[in-house]
Amino acid sequence: MIDIWESAEKSAEYALAAIRDHPGRIPLLMGMMALFPLMMGYTARIYRGEPQPPDLSSPYGLFIDGIRLTIVQFIYSAPVIGAILLITSRQSRLMDLITHADRGLLFSPVGAVFFLLLGVVLLYAVVILISMIGLIRTARSRRIRDGFAFREITTHIRAIGSVPYISAVAFYTVVSLLLSLPAGYLIELTPIGYIPAFFIYVVITLFAARYFTLIYESGLPRRTVG
Repeated sequence: MIDIWESAEKSAEYALAAIRDHPGRIPLLMGMMALFPLMMGYTARIYRGEPQPPDLSSPYGLFIDGIRLTIVQFIYSAPVIGAILLITSRQSRLMDLITHADRGLLFSPVGAVFFLLLGVVLLYAVVILISMIGLIRTARSRRIRDGFAFREITTHIRAIGSVPYISAVAFYTVVSLLLSLPAGYLIELTPIGYIPAFFIYVVITLFAARYFTLIYESGLPRRTVG
């Protein structure tokens, strides 16, 4: 059973320890945020469940691990990106339907647009729920195909608990949004704002990687001693 608060506290401690105990890594991690395959490779090392923040040795290994996760993430994101592009390409038509439709009719064009947007949101939610487990599976096995083993993924989600897992993902979504807002504001405020913003993004990334690792491990079989 997931203890969301405990997982969040442990993940926050993990992220803070990574920064406090290894300050020399901070500029490198901030730079890796721009070179996202390297940062994805670093999160892959965290996904493997080491209790201590991993080092930055073997940049080539980081890059290869990051490419694997990037491929998996891109494939999962493709349906959502496609749906958004489709809606964007029909934006003027959709606005015309809304403008000229009768108000208050569920099955009017306004209702159709509403259900279309709702469908995109639900698609995004499903992709997030499945892809997080898929990414961790790929990171641990170093095989891209394991990120799309849907039977094993859904079985693992059931082992975690469907409702607790959805709650854990929703909790992280809210937390990451709240933490990302000041970073976005700093970037808009001044070009120098990229420096503290990237620092915030590093903290969020470390927190997220450890948080979802703990969530994933809550669905693993318990080891018995003796």
